[in-house]
Amino acid sequence: MLFTPPRLGVGLGYRPPLHDRIVAAVDRIDFLEVISDQYLYVADERVERLVELMDRFPLVPHGVGMSIGTASPPDPDYLARLNRFVHAVAAPWFSDHLSFTKVPETDVEQLQPLWFTEESLDVVVGNVRTVKAAIPDVDLLLENITYYFQLPFNDMSEAEFTTRVLESTDTGLLLDVNNVWINSVNLGFDPHEFLDSIPLDRVVQIHIAGGVDAGGMIVDTHSAPVNEHVWRLLDHAVSRSPVKAVLLEWDQDWPDFDILLQHLDRARAVMEAHHGRVRR
Repeated sequence: MLFTPPRLGVGLGYRPPLHDRIVAAVDRIDFLEVISDQYLYVADERVERLVELMDRFPLVPHGVGMSIGTASPPDPDYLARLNRFVHAVAAPWFSDHLSFTKVPETDVEQLQPLWFTEESLDVVVGNVRTVKAAIPDVDLLLENITYYFQLPFNDMSEAEFTTRVLESTDTGLLLDVNNVWINSVNLGFDPHEFLDSIPLDRVVQIHIAGGVDAGGMIVDTHSAPVNEHVWRLLDHAVSRSPVKAVLLEWDQDWPDFDILLQHLDRARAVMEAHHGRVRR
């Protein structure tokens, strides 16, 4: 990659119900990740209130609606709005998922897995290049997702597909190690081998989160403590990558806020064990 991302440290996904607790814990939270799609079609005043947080925290936009795998170019209006938002929060980078959420004229409102085929690869590579041309001076990261069944007729593995997308477009990786662990349990593969088969040198940010067991299948709910298997995968990935930021996602069923801060402290210890202290 051509850019040199700043080292942010350990952060928390910004959720409005947690606003006051987040602000009060500024000494324990290094940065915030914000869901960009929640700010693209709102009044300017709402964005301005978010921008006020920049005095305390770096802000990193994370999207869910780009639909990089849809077999049509990304919506120009969406990209224009995203470009304005990314610059409004002085983002060091922005991210979205290696998935699709839309088909023509229909938004399924869920992150859907891609076919790992040459045709799908061409679509994704073309769309990534369109996004990067529309937002040329802030770097895009792509995140791996959870999926609960293998699509038929794949030409390659997820690891090979991900590697080829990132290398063909010179794009960074937002590595979700919770997603890797969930997929490994549900689909039956070794998560450490998976990590070693993707370009960890392209990891800029890592997500950690918790899921729940639903009848023998692990579901990615972002509503539970981080599993010990995920902590081990975090250590594995951090030790082998130039990661600049680790982010805890917790979207519902929040525990006492101190538990979230304890998660951040543990993630920070992993970061510092391999890369030294972060100075804000």
